Amino acid sequence: MKKKSFKITDTYILLIILVVLVAFFSLVNRQFIAYNNISTMLKNMVLTGVLALGLTPLMIARGLDISFGNSISLTSVIMAVLYTVFGLNLWLTLLIGILVAALIGFINGLLIEKFNLIPIILTLGTMAILQALALVTANTFTQTYSILMLTDQLYYFSTRTFLKIPLPLYVLIVLIFIFWFVLTKTKFGRTIYLIGANPKVAYLCGVKVKKVKILLYIFMGFITGIGGVLSVALTGVGASYQGAKLVLPTLSAVLLGGISLMGGSGSALGTLIGVLIVTVIFNGLSVLNVPSYYIQLFQGIALILIVAAYEIRNKKIQII
Repeated sequence: MKKKSFKITDTYILLIILVVLVAFFSLVNRQFIAYNNISTMLKNMVLTGVLALGLTPLMIARGLDISFGNSISLTSVIMAVLYTVFGLNLWLTLLIGILVAALIGFINGLLIEKFNLIPIILTLGTMAILQALALVTANTFTQTYSILMLTDQLYYFSTRTFLKIPLPLYVLIVLIFIFWFVLTKTKFGRTIYLIGANPKVAYLCGVKVKKVKILLYIFMGFITGIGGVLSVALTGVGASYQGAKLVLPTLSAVLLGGISLMGGSGSALGTLIGVLIVTVIFNGLSVLNVPSYYIQLFQGIALILIVAAYEIRNKKIQII
């Protein structure tokens, strides 16, 4: 009887890297494993994790959106203006913020799929437009670039814990389960992978490729809206540059988690591990008092190396 061979997958490799990083930073500085630091680290990773999960099915299906950071900037400003300046009901304000982000996702998807535009180029243009709109909106109503949005409900949500776990982290936990279930247990999930593997074959199989991808852009917008709400809750402000620094760590986490730029591969679990690795590295370097500009430099280099490593590996597999 043949013994089952144990295959070292990308997920196992990522888990090993994560464990090694945690062990390294724990040995270098004991403050890294202190409860307060771990709690802060987990809370800080929520926003990146939520956005990375939103990107996962979209990139598996060969889509891409790099405008989500500026979408958060605009929606956070809109919510702050509606609540602070106009006195709109909090829950209606948050709903409008989410719907605005979903609308942005719909516009991105519609333009890309209906006119066969290159996703990175289109969303790069969208990114510039959204940034300008965020600046204009904030400056028009307050003559500043950031607007306070302090509420008891959001403050409670962002500062309290349940079972010693920060409340915002539960949002990420729920989303992880939803994305894992959809991608692995549903027909829609299998359709996403089929589109990513070969859009022409998916079309010949009767899949409405363009409609599915537009739906994924809308869903990415919806998740970005949730990210905007989390951002306002965690910071207490709607700021024109609120999401500008989120793009690099989010893309790094998604690509590190095994998502290929060519589509067809990746998982919610891999994305989660990628987010954890990026968060541990950022937090570990911060605990070691490494200046922020060096951390940003490291993030840029890491992103290049991640993409290069996966592309080289994929080419080797294709040749073999």
